[in-house]
Amino acid sequence: MKVLESGNPVLVATDTGTALVYGAATITTTQMADLIRCSSGFVQVALPSARCDTLLIPEAAPTVRDERRPGFGQCVTVDATNGVTTGISAADRAHTARVLCSPASTAADLTRPGHMVPVRADIAIDPSGCSLPLAAVALALTEMAFPVPGAVYAELVSELDPSHPISLNEARQIAERRHTLLVCA
Repeated sequence: MKVLESGNPVLVATDTGTALVYGAATITTTQMADLIRCSSGFVQVALPSARCDTLLIPEAAPTVRDERRPGFGQCVTVDATNGVTTGISAADRAHTARVLCSPASTAADLTRPGHMVPVRADIAIDPSGCSLPLAAVALALTEMAFPVPGAVYAELVSELDPSHPISLNEARQIAERRHTLLVCA
């Protein structure tokens, strides 16, 4: 998707939530800080299962695999081995996200545990008609934009009631105010 490829975010709304999404391969410190500020701060990186396997990143708690549904599972947290300090800053998290999507990265380029949460988010058509997880939609938007697909995302909290996720109506208002594309899946 050209929007993500050019470094701009996309708002993604599904039945399970609404998130601000950036391409992991190109996310900057400023973009990561924005993502942390407008969300709960819980930032995840949607990656194909094959990429998680290549980087030897296991699921934190294994999920049951069903060939008819897309894979999804939060993995053991990671930080980049080099180029980070504590791992929690916006600069460190952005760097780790870029390492996760660098074609040159290997398992040795990541320490475990860390501060970034990789999520296995395989893309598949769900014949049961159930909605795809937010992570799968975010990942799908990066598949054609980057050599190694990956989406940094965080679910947004309501500006009107920070104890709840945002509504679709509020997401539309935020998208309009920020001049950001809103994708409803």
